Amino acid sequence: MSHVKATLIAVLLFSIATIANTSFMPTAMAKSSDANISLSPLGKEQNDSETRYVFDVVIHKPEQMDKLLGRIEQLSSTITPNKDDPRLALVLHGPEIAFFTRKNYSRYMNLVDRAAALDKKGIIDVKVCDTMIRQLNIDDSELPDFVEHVPYGPAEVERLIKQGFIKM
Repeated sequence: MSHVKATLIAVLLFSIATIANTSFMPTAMAKSSDANISLSPLGKEQNDSETRYVFDVVIHKPEQMDKLLGRIEQLSSTITPNKDDPRLALVLHGPEIAFFTRKNYSRYMNLVDRAAALDKKGIIDVKVCDTMIRQLNIDDSELPDFVEHVPYGPAEVERLIKQGFIKM
């Protein structure tokens, strides 16, 4: 992939965090009332055709999720979809999980359908934290089938980083 295209991807990924009105703070501060998508500096140079990113997502407002999905949709034009191994993982472990419940579907249908479409295309893999699901009193059956359950969001982010994902 050309240097220009790699730079474009980096700029788009950075702007995802910026537009979503996020701050650069540790995940431990995720309980604040503002959105938190941690953004770590890019590490060693990788072959961009194989670069994968994990978004550590704690969003409190649907408008922030809308902006995040919009930027991912823009970014998707530069990514070759892979249904077996998407290049972007969204690990949701905050109040945004409630946007995806069946009871809230009519209210947040646009967000859920957009995320489902990106998942179906092989652009993103949406993961939800079972620990947060329990804290929010959400039953597993309330979430759509396209989301993958993980025991603990921060541990999943770390696991993906160890597999070579770049944390965003």
